[in-house]
Amino acid sequence: MKTIEDIIKDSKPHPLVDGARQTIYFTPSLKISIVGGAKGLYGDFDKTFEVAIIDKNTSNFISGYFYPEFSDSYGETMTYLDREQTLKVVNELIKK
Repeated sequence: MKTIEDIIKDSKPHPLVDGARQTIYFTPSLKISIVGGAKGLYGDFDKTFEVAIIDKNTSNFISGYFYPEFSDSYGETMTYLDREQTLKVVNELIKK
């Protein structure tokens, strides 16, 4: 079971956005990207997070397939998820 502390501790500087943080977890078929902390991203990486679920085989963003209630209108990313929502997504997917 991941905690918010794990997500923050496991983070690295975002490779494309100065000042941002990124944590990536993998399952056999998915990449779970959690970002935030800088302008242009949808979360502060403390209380809110931007989360994307990516199909490892196709590199397609598929967040809306798993969590349409949290996803943007394109089904690509989940913006401004609070801590509880972020943990729900991460821990449910890692368990599968």
